[in-house]
Amino acid sequence: MRISTQEFILGSLNDLLAQQSQATQLNRQIASGQTLLDASDDPTAAAQSITVASNINQFAYDASNAAAAQEQAQTGVAALQQLTTVVSQLQQIATQAGNAATTQSARQGLVSEAQAALAQLIQLGNTQGTDGNYIFAGSRSDAPAFQVQADGSVTFNGDAAGQSVEVAPSLNVASTLSGRDVFEGVPAGNAGVAVSAASGNTGTAYAEAQSVTNVSQIAAEAMAGTNFSISFATGADGSLDYTVTSGTGDPASAGFAASSGVVTSGTVTSGATLSFGGINVQITGTPAAGDSFTVEPGQSTSLFAIAQNLLAVLGGSQTTPATAATTQQQVENILADLGGAQTRVLNAQAALGSTLSEIQSVQQQNSTGSTNAQAALSSLQSANLPQVIAGYNESITALQASELAMSRLQGLTLFALIGH
Repeated sequence: MRISTQEFILGSLNDLLAQQSQATQLNRQIASGQTLLDASDDPTAAAQSITVASNINQFAYDASNAAAAQEQAQTGVAALQQLTTVVSQLQQIATQAGNAATTQSARQGLVSEAQAALAQLIQLGNTQGTDGNYIFAGSRSDAPAFQVQADGSVTFNGDAAGQSVEVAPSLNVASTLSGRDVFEGVPAGNAGVAVSAASGNTGTAYAEAQSVTNVSQIAAEAMAGTNFSISFATGADGSLDYTVTSGTGDPASAGFAASSGVVTSGTVTSGATLSFGGINVQITGTPAAGDSFTVEPGQSTSLFAIAQNLLAVLGGSQTTPATAATTQQQVENILADLGGAQTRVLNAQAALGSTLSEIQSVQQQNSTGSTNAQAALSSLQSANLPQVIAGYNESITALQASELAMSRLQGLTLFALIGH
């Protein structure tokens, strides 16, 4: 097979251009530090790079979300820690309020402390994150969670939804808690069993739910709206007797009377414990004939109402043994309520603490995943500079040799005569 001179020159020229292209490509790799400059260079590696880069972007997105969720949860934990302190202060104030040795001037000082505690409760309920949102308002975080009404009551303006943040694919964490689950819905009394004294009591007794003996029975009573009334009367032999009746609704209502029935009865003495309906109720002091107490399972209150009840007690008087007993009843109720509130706050704090632990674990996994993905992408795209530079030098040497040979070939006389 004969190859014409023109074909030989064109072939040599194509080889020269290919060498120039290779040298240019290597030069670009040296300048950019990247071997994968165009998808056409290595389609498989280019597709892998796109996948790995997408993973890196997802890791960055998750890391940003995790940092924001962590900040929100930390703000919530800090607020709950302060809330625990305020509840403890209210417990101390209530204990002093129930102390008969506390003077009237001292009680006025306690009023100022309780008012300051109530104001702090409202302030903590309206805690804002660094983004300005109210962390206890649920999904309505653009407005304060709690608002003081004209009558002094505090209402919740948020909703029950906590804020959920995606910190990893298909993994969401609750970065905030609704104020409804922290400041409201506090079980009243002991385990939600509230005890109150009738306003007309003349004896020196107060009552408290000492313990719950049957939780499921209490839950059933709460669902059914069952309440109990403990009444006292003088027996035929001159003893002081008690009668416990149960019914639906307020014991002072007609509905209660229509549905009531005697649960238990007997003779009572100071310090006696009455057991009925899954509850143990202790009577302290001496009730008078005609006195009564109401026992209501499944009741709840709020931290704000508890503080306001304490202020009402501090503003009352203890001029007679009967009013002193009424005050003591109220104090015992408040202390029981505060015990439930403290447990509720600590549970909320534990929930956010668990969220923080989960976020930290995810952050570590995201960091490791991102580092590995960056390494994989670098392996696909980054140039091995010593190897590329050596290849570039070789290509330049070969290119220069080819250019020299081409120049000499074109200078030969025989080639110069071609085309004449």
